[in-house]
Amino acid sequence: MKRVYLLLPLLVLAVACSKSEPEQPLCAFDENGRIVMQSGNAEAACIEPAPIPTGALQERSGRLTILEAPLPPPFTNLDKKWPPDPIEAEPQIARPAMPAELSYYIRAFPQDREPAGAVLDLGSQHTIVLRDGCFFLDRKGDDDPLVQFPYSTALVVDEEGYLAFGSRYEPNTMGNVRVGLTAETGWYGEPSDPDPALAEACGDHKVVSVTTVSNPFASPERFNPALRRYGERSGATDPQILRRANACAMERAQRDADRRLRDPGLDPIDCNRFWGF
Repeated sequence: MKRVYLLLPLLVLAVACSKSEPEQPLCAFDENGRIVMQSGNAEAACIEPAPIPTGALQERSGRLTILEAPLPPPFTNLDKKWPPDPIEAEPQIARPAMPAELSYYIRAFPQDREPAGAVLDLGSQHTIVLRDGCFFLDRKGDDDPLVQFPYSTALVVDEEGYLAFGSRYEPNTMGNVRVGLTAETGWYGEPSDPDPALAEACGDHKVVSVTTVSNPFASPERFNPALRRYGERSGATDPQILRRANACAMERAQRDADRRLRDPGLDPIDCNRFWGF
C-alpha cells in the first residue's frame, strides 16, 4: 500500500468537518511514510489509510487530486425504478460522512451540522473536483469556490474503486456520483468567507453551500419514457436503446471533461435525441 508523503497536522480538521469520530486513533507516520511503531516491534493499533482510489493523483502533501472520472454506464434496464423498493421507513444514518481511512487524503470536508429540512428544489448541476485534498466547485475562471456539503452527503469508494459522493442514509435515494463528474447540486448559496479552520486547511477561497450532491441519472423513471420514445421513433430494440444511450452519455461526460480541462473550444455533445423531454 502506498503511504508516502502522509502528513498529519490537518487530519483533525478533515475528521472534525465530517463529524466522524474513529474508534481507533489515526496512524502516525515517520519521514519515510511508514507507520510509527510502538513497544519495539508492535505496530500501533491505528486505522491504516485506504488504498488510493482509482484515477486519483497523490500530491507530495499526501493529499489527493481528482479532476475527472469516467462515467459508468448509467442505463441498465428500461423498466428499472429508483429506489428499487418502496420506502416504508424513515431513512437511517448508515455510514459516516467520511470514513477515517480516507481522511489521510482529505484536508477538509466541510459539512452542515444537521439536515436542512425542506429546501427549494433547483435542478442545478456542477462538477465538484478534489485539489490537493480540498473540494472545489469547478467553474470557469481561476477562483473556484470551496464546497460546503449538505448533512446527507458521504464520501464513498464505488465498486470500481473511484472516490464518489454517496449518501449517509439507507435507503439511499440519491445514488453515487464520482468526484470529477457532473452532479445535481440543488440550491446553492452565494459565495461566503471560509471559517478560519477551513481557510487554514484549504486557503482563503470563498465557500458555496449546496443542498444535494446526487447522481443526475439516479432516477430511471425520469429518463426511461424518453428512451422508449426514442426506440419507437428509431425502431431500436431495448438492448440497442441502452447501448446507444449509454455510449452517448459516456462520450458526453468525457467531452465535458475535455472542455473543462483541456480545450474549451470543443463542441459539446448533445444526447437529447435519447432523453430529451
